[in-house]
Amino acid sequence: MTVRERQASVRARRKKRGRRLMIAYALRGIIFLLLALMIVLMVCGGLYIREHLAHAPDSKLPDGNIGDSTGDTTVAGSSIIPVAPSIPGQVRIVLDAGHGGDQPGCVVNGATEKDITLSIVLQLQEKLESEGATVVLTRSTDYDVSLPDRSEVANNAGANYFISIHCNSYEDDSSVKGFECYYYQSAESENLAEAITSEADSRSISTRKVKEENYAVLRETAIPTVLIEVGFLTNSEERGKLLSLEYQGLLAEAIANGILGYKNAF
Repeated sequence: MTVRERQASVRARRKKRGRRLMIAYALRGIIFLLLALMIVLMVCGGLYIREHLAHAPDSKLPDGNIGDSTGDTTVAGSSIIPVAPSIPGQVRIVLDAGHGGDQPGCVVNGATEKDITLSIVLQLQEKLESEGATVVLTRSTDYDVSLPDRSEVANNAGANYFISIHCNSYEDDSSVKGFECYYYQSAESENLAEAITSEADSRSISTRKVKEENYAVLRETAIPTVLIEVGFLTNSEERGKLLSLEYQGLLAEAIANGILGYKNAF
């Protein structure tokens, strides 16, 4: 074999060995990529299970739990499901004070949605219970409850209705104001929203048309549900009223009479 032939043979062997190394590195890279993908899928799966199958809120609750007016709860694993004695023929209502904890909602010139909604809900609870209704609260103090947990409370409480209380805002036009009710794909929910709006209107509360929206608490709750925006914090006149306990009581009275009047009509 000549020198030239030997050199060609060496070059061929090196080229072949180089191809083998490239294939080996490529296979190793694919294996590492598959392992990383498996880890990502496992993490995502764990987060999905935690978000959609865990019942209790992740954060520790301060001095209150999701519960009825007496604070009684049934704890099963991580679930916190409100319970209250069932009385045949008695209306049972789940009241939801929007936002809470580190989720304040709308904040305008010191007026905070989470505080206003809770104050109205507590007054509404008192009025409903004075009329013989059973009330379950999604929160009774200042802490956050996830949207899935709010709907779960309603779905597991054996309630007739679910009422979620919120405050509205519209920064583009501070003149916009009014009490507004929302429902989703339910004639009974729509009729309940109309009954509540009619009661508010009869008390000279500025009202807006009942509307259908695909909000989570409306969509995920199996019983007739109404989400109420009690007013616009961006409207100075309405903001002042919403900070007043007297006006909050007027709102609570209108909502309570709307619910009970609708229940008694059917």
